[in-house]
Amino acid sequence: MSTTENNVINRIVNSELVVQHFGYWPSFHDATLERTNFEILSFKSTITFLIETAEFTNELNEQGQYKQFKPCSIELQFQNVKDTFLTFDHVPVLFRVDFEEIGEAIACYFSSSAGSHTIMAEQVTVLNLTSTKQ
Repeated sequence: MSTTENNVINRIVNSELVVQHFGYWPSFHDATLERTNFEILSFKSTITFLIETAEFTNELNEQGQYKQFKPCSIELQFQNVKDTFLTFDHVPVLFRVDFEEIGEAIACYFSSSAGSHTIMAEQVTVLNLTSTKQ
């Protein structure tokens, strides 16, 4: 992770929960977007994602799939959303998630099975990280 990427990850409130779990900030490759919640209150919008993710080894399991380690659910919230472009399909599978500082905002770019997406928000928070079964 470059210094620029590290600086923006450090701006994410509670990012240390994710870093402690994995030992680093993951790319979210092959994660699934399980739930999306949109809220608008007093002209400020919030988007919350529940992401099921894990990291993978190069070993295959009995079903021929790559073995997972450290599977978890991460609840990621974008507060005071300034701009967004989102599209969804039946079960969006994430290919990659990247963050960038743009002025005072944090931009989140992610590609998925449904296409490319962007959320620009004043603040990003990891609300919760829950370990799940392997």
